[in-house]
Amino acid sequence: MARFLATIRGSRPLQLISVLVILIVTYLLLPASSDDESYTPEQLNSILQNKDKTVVSIKKVELTAQDLSQPYLDASSFKVKNWDLAGNTLIKNKDYIRLTSDRAHQVGNMFAKMPIQAESFEMELTFHIHSRSSHGLIGDGFAVWLLDRKSDIGDVFGVQNNFNGLGVMLDTYKNGKRGHFPFVNLMLGDGRTRYNKGTDGYETRLAGCTAKGLVNPSSKETKMRLVYIKNGYLSVDFNYNGKHEEWTNCVTLTDVVLPRIKYLGFSAETGQLSENVDVIENKMYALYKPNGEFVGSIEELHKLIDEQAEFENDLKEVIEDKQKRRETGTQRNRVFKKTRSTGKRKSLQRLRNSEKRIKERERKLRLELYGDENATFPRRVLSTVLTTIKFLIYAIITILLVWFAFIVYRVQRQRRKSKTTGLLD
Repeated sequence: MARFLATIRGSRPLQLISVLVILIVTYLLLPASSDDESYTPEQLNSILQNKDKTVVSIKKVELTAQDLSQPYLDASSFKVKNWDLAGNTLIKNKDYIRLTSDRAHQVGNMFAKMPIQAESFEMELTFHIHSRSSHGLIGDGFAVWLLDRKSDIGDVFGVQNNFNGLGVMLDTYKNGKRGHFPFVNLMLGDGRTRYNKGTDGYETRLAGCTAKGLVNPSSKETKMRLVYIKNGYLSVDFNYNGKHEEWTNCVTLTDVVLPRIKYLGFSAETGQLSENVDVIENKMYALYKPNGEFVGSIEELHKLIDEQAEFENDLKEVIEDKQKRRETGTQRNRVFKKTRSTGKRKSLQRLRNSEKRIKERERKLRLELYGDENATFPRRVLSTVLTTIKFLIYAIITILLVWFAFIVYRVQRQRRKSKTTGLLD
């Protein structure tokens, strides 16, 4: 051992290597710093749903006009209350509403009669996509819609094309060349842009994710959680295995602008391949701040956490001061110090880190899909228009140059012909 230490003392490179090894081992053994922690999208959505009450208090009010629960049929009218159904929909009153059966060329949709009366909201939908297909091929899919108007039966998963609003399309059959299916594809329509079924909407895709557990789940149902905040935050999670609160994030975006009037709808379609698509339950809630206003942004959560931390510390100070005055018999009021709890500071920092990571992931997704990290939908449309105009100008210039060259050629040919004729004469 002494010889080994002497060898290290006599060799500068060995000393540097030893120091480096010690630093690496120390780093690995020390616990990770909490400053770099952040909430996952699933945890952040649970906060927005007010399921983590230790962090912040958000008031939730159920939107009964978008509610769907068993039994579905109203006892007096024998219709589904608050919903309009169309196409091949089938109602099994205490089990499900089947939009498409496992037969070819089926289509069905259902839309809430009233628009969503909330600017910020969360939705938890329970559904089941299943088939007894022996070859494993099924189609075409199921979609959730937030549109500016209710839609008649159409060819985009049972809704008319050129829609205005958000479509969350759970595509179970691969038409184009890209992606692994089933695939969840989000499109934000502007009322003019068409969804291209032949490419599975790749050109107009806002974002998406693969969803291998979507079809024939062992739990006989799938849950989808959608959270939207009026400043543009949109997040979609799925629970494939039926375990309580075991969510998998599909998409989280921060600049999605939905129409001012939003109708909720569900639809499904089959072609030559088929599947059963059953809607089982839907719950929707408006998300309010404690003061009664809609939650406006993730930044407002920062403020809510901050205010709650101050309130809890003030309350703790008051209780401690009363106990101390009771014990000592003094009537002197204590001067409160506005200190924030470590737990709340940690929550606030994690929330800020989450927001940064979500925005960074969104930029990378845009860069990957469109080659521009700032390619929002309006900018993509503007870029397409400008590119089209640019190529049109290039085409016109090319045609003019070709035409000019042709005129010059004809003039030169005519001159040569005239000279030749003169010599012969």
